[in-house]
Amino acid sequence: MKAGSPAAEHGVRPGDEIVSIDGLGPFVNDKVSSHILALIYEERPQTRTWRLKLRRPSTGRTRTETIKPGRVNETPESRRAVSKRLLTGDVAYNKLPEFGRDAADHVTTAVNGLRDGRTLHGVILDLRGNGGGDPEQVTRLLGAFAHGKTTSYFCDVHGNCTTGHTDDTVPLLNLPLVVLTDRGCGSACEDFSTAVKDLKLGPLVGTRTAGEVAGPSGPLLLDDNSLLILPPKHYFGTNKEIIDTIGVAPDHYVPMTADALSAGKDPALAKALSLL
Repeated sequence: MKAGSPAAEHGVRPGDEIVSIDGLGPFVNDKVSSHILALIYEERPQTRTWRLKLRRPSTGRTRTETIKPGRVNETPESRRAVSKRLLTGDVAYNKLPEFGRDAADHVTTAVNGLRDGRTLHGVILDLRGNGGGDPEQVTRLLGAFAHGKTTSYFCDVHGNCTTGHTDDTVPLLNLPLVVLTDRGCGSACEDFSTAVKDLKLGPLVGTRTAGEVAGPSGPLLLDDNSLLILPPKHYFGTNKEIIDTIGVAPDHYVPMTADALSAGKDPALAKALSLL
């Protein structure tokens, strides 16, 4: 739940379940209703208000809120910011929202900052919701946990492949690692998660990743002066497995539930802590 959003201002909290929208159930046969989707994606949804009936699992109570959509002011820097905190047992927790510019350096700096004056016993890297980014940042961050390793393959239709490698210029952190993943982890995030799993750098905890990863893409100019953007090479994981359309399975399946969110609990994080 974004701070400052209209939902947050109306007291909506993570884990609250939508029972109805303007009196209509949001799901049909476990899928979002096409009528609800049409309302959400109409031309100017911000001009109308929404009557939401909500249920809070932690209390079982329902209530109705009338909410008008609005924008949440975020800067590119705030969206890329790495959050950090020290967990019980002197474990460093870092949430990386995307593999953006200098992402690897931000993570290593955060971990070393938490290590100052104490002995850390591990790192939990939270990649839930990480939509990807720069492949170079993937190899740099992997270089903080291993050196001299092949991380990925990019192959054309003729089977000619180039390989990705850990960036061995990055100093090793020399700390155990656990990575949190979910369906929001895609593209470069899956590149990182695959390497962590295949190279046995640490366990993955959470749910399967998005299965939306391809090689770097480039534009092709068509006769009508439009552009078609396609990847000239296909991505394969560290063990030359296909990840696109499949995703990366966690070593420990720990889904987030509405009940846990409503109660302020994070089962995947708790499991990750138990592994360190």
